Order: sequence, then structure tokens, then C-alpha cells
Amino acid sequence: MGESASRILRILRDSGRYVSGQDISSELGISRTAVWKNVNSLRETGYSIDAVSNRGYRLLESIDLPTADEIGRHSTARWLGRDIIYMKSVDSTNILAMMLAAQGALHGTVVTADSQTAGRGRKGREWHSPPGTNLYLSMILRPPVSPAEASQIPVISVIASMRALGRLCPGLDCGVKWPNDVFCGGRKISGTLCEMKAEMDRVEHVVVGTGINVNMDPLNSDMPETATSLLMETGCSQSRSRLAAKLLEDFEAVYDQWLAEGSLKCFLKEWEAGSLLLGRRIDVRTASRIITGRSMGITESGALRLQLSDGSVQLVYAGDATLHGKFEIV
Repeated sequence: MGESASRILRILRDSGRYVSGQDISSELGISRTAVWKNVNSLRETGYSIDAVSNRGYRLLESIDLPTADEIGRHSTARWLGRDIIYMKSVDSTNILAMMLAAQGALHGTVVTADSQTAGRGRKGREWHSPPGTNLYLSMILRPPVSPAEASQIPVISVIASMRALGRLCPGLDCGVKWPNDVFCGGRKISGTLCEMKAEMDRVEHVVVGTGINVNMDPLNSDMPETATSLLMETGCSQSRSRLAAKLLEDFEAVYDQWLAEGSLKCFLKEWEAGSLLLGRRIDVRTASRIITGRSMGITESGALRLQLSDGSVQLVYAGDATLHGKFEIV
């Protein structure tokens, strides 16, 4: 959406009544033809705008799309999301964000979409991404840390998602499953996919992609049985743009604190309080084998602490963890 379209949207939203094309033209310093073209651009985005001869244009209702204008209305984030690129449909917000990052997109740039045709989770798993229902959002970061330290970012991303969900829907019963999933009522509601380009000792960029099921209804979609949504958990439709704003605010706060502290130490109690696996016997599937043990939480570097049957503790830095004997793909 261009700057003129955004300004027209603000004029119509602030007015709440019909505004003549001439008045808009005069205020913005553009032709009435340009006003008409920008109004049509807003309509194509999804806004419902009425036009009446001799009266002008009126915004009939707002829309729940994660556009820069809609998110910006609610977000107080200082640097994260100052530039938001919205796509009606994209193969994957992470794919686009990685391409933009390689082209020099600034730290804090955010990519959102109404739908994805090739949404991905970890290890190439498909992330069901229908239009008009869920939040698909990727953040471009250029953290001044080593690649090893950057591997802690999925943990802070999940903590930010938990905080944002809790603020949007107070009382929501959420839990976190190492390394990157949020569950409600035993079913997955959110996941994070982090991708990085780095040299041996320097991170060029990190893309943090988060998918949250917001208003997906299993009666009207091909929703996996292992998944849930805010609509299902609360019984009410929720605003994707408000959730996106809260996610950007919370991620910014957590990220800044993480950089200041230099580790995940300050978040360990918060993670453990929401952990679905803490103290339980679990299986962890790594690239080469399955390790069974009791989950003892995570370290300051984000590794899973696993107590083995002989009492020793093994650190696992990457893998998929589930309750012992239950290797569902979620």
C-alpha cells in the first residue's frame, strides 16, 4: 500500500463520514484521478469504501488484515515493524523475508501475509496457511552476536508469543514445548521457524517467522486435529492486527533485554513456568537418534537439559521433544 493510499485511509477513518474527492485531493496535493486510483487500491486490499456522487467517499468498515496501517494503529514498538511489508498472498513470509534481508532490508523490517501457499514449519513441515484466518509474520533481525548466541532467538520468540497471546486473551491456558511451539488445551496454536545467514563469527541476518492460529474454524477448514486456534479456545473471533501489534511489542522488549543481559538467564523462570515438559519423561528425536530422559528445563544458552536413566544430564541443542512414546508430528 502506497503512502497516498495510507493517508486517504487515515482521512476516511478519522472522519467517519463522507469526504469529497476534492477535499482529499486538496489535502494531499494530488489529482482527483489519483484519489480514485488510491481508493480502488484500498478496495483491492480489502477495505469497504462507499462512493456517492456529490458526497464523496466513506469507509464503511475496517478489516482484519495484518497490514502496516492496521498494525500501526495498535503497536507502540519503537524499532520493530517500522517498515511492514504486507502481501495478500505469498509462498512463505520467511522466504520473502530472507530474500529481502539478502537485498539489504533494515533490521526490524517485518513481512506479513493474509495467506501462504507454501507455509513451512521446522524441518520442512507444512504450515496450513488459509486466507482470512491466521497470523503469518516474519521479522528481519541483524543481531550483533555470534551465530552460537543467535541460536537462542527461538526461545525469546516463543516467550514473546506467549506474552502476546496472554495479553490479547487474558486467562488463556497456554504452554510451551521445547524448542519452539506453543500449545493450548493439548493442541498446537503457534510455532516459530528461525532461519539464519552467517559467517563463522558473524551473523548477517536472522529471520524469525511466527505462525499463530487465530480465527481458524475446524468446521470450515482443513485444520489438523493436532491444532487449535484462539477462536476455538475463547469462543470469540480475535483481531489479527491487534495480535500482531502485541507480538511486535513483546518481541522487541524480550529481544532488547536478551541483548542487554547477554543470555537467556532472565527468562528461565518464565519458560519453566509455561513448560509442558518440565519434570516429565520425554523422547527427543535428534538428527541421528532418539534420546529418552526426564526434562530438567533449559540452559542459559537454550539447550534442553535431559536427565538420563543413569542420573547423568545431557544437553540437547536441537531436536523434537514429545512425551515418552508419543511421537506425533505436530
